Amino acid sequence: MRKTSLLLVALFLCAFGIHVANSANLGSTAVKYQPSGEEVTNQDEQTEAVEGDKVESTSKTEEAKAKDESKKKDESDNDDDDDDEEEASGLATMPDGPAYVGAFGGLNIRSSAWGNIITAVVDNTQVTICGREGDWYKISSPTAGYVHARYIFDAPGKAYAGNDPTNPNGSSSSSSGSTGDVIIDVDGDSIQGKVVSAAKQIHDKYQGYQAYPYHAYTEGGNLGCAQVATSVLCAAGVLSATDSVGGLGYASLGCVQTISLLEQAGWSSVSWPPYQAGDVVFWETYQPGPSHVGIVMNSGNSAQAMNNSSSKRMPNYSDIEAMKICKIMRKC
Repeated sequence: MRKTSLLLVALFLCAFGIHVANSANLGSTAVKYQPSGEEVTNQDEQTEAVEGDKVESTSKTEEAKAKDESKKKDESDNDDDDDDEEEASGLATMPDGPAYVGAFGGLNIRSSAWGNIITAVVDNTQVTICGREGDWYKISSPTAGYVHARYIFDAPGKAYAGNDPTNPNGSSSSSSGSTGDVIIDVDGDSIQGKVVSAAKQIHDKYQGYQAYPYHAYTEGGNLGCAQVATSVLCAAGVLSATDSVGGLGYASLGCVQTISLLEQAGWSSVSWPPYQAGDVVFWETYQPGPSHVGIVMNSGNSAQAMNNSSSKRMPNYSDIEAMKICKIMRKC
């Protein structure tokens, strides 16, 4: 029994010694093993390194953000510059403030560039510029709206001269891209010279509200542009009259039909400017395509066309580019 007790004590002491030895060895080991088998020589150093990477990464992120913000600002500034260049790319280059109308016969104020006509102002009227859009000024007085820059000047008494190719207010919106408008005069004995003469005679003869003998279908002259234009062309011998009212013959009551008749007579579409006296001009007004027609007249203090006035109910002179041109036809 005593021997058995001594044996158990010896075994216990042996086991205790092995445990102490293993504990001492584990405490001095500089290598640990992860379950994945990847060796980490110092967990604290590795953690610090990771923390350092995060700081460095954050710093790089902030730097990248700063660069992005700077780039966006530069792009924004460039966009602003582009907008300014676009805004000043047309005829409208005068600064905000007072300016004056220089247009023979007055000038339309529109709701937008080529928008609806709000009202009209007479020559030398003072307006107040408050913005620009290509070839148009936005004005705040005497009525808020838009006016074509060609007819706006820095002082009263000035006017756009359509026969001056060096005029600083020359066209930039025409189909040919020329920087000046010119009406080429023609020989009075030519076909187009005869058209100009006939247009002047009809204009001078029928001045006065509804003095012109309008067809009933024109609503008392409200839709009389084609009748007036073709009466000129018939009087000049370009077209043959198909009907007459009050002794004045005409060939058409519609713009599209007038184009067809001119093509049959050997007239062709041409680019502009320059315009040529006796040209037939078609405008786009209340709908896409030709909806108003007139006759280009000789050079004068403005580039003019004789056409029917729906508001005045009589033949009238107006600026060729007071409305949006969609076609010019000429006997070539």
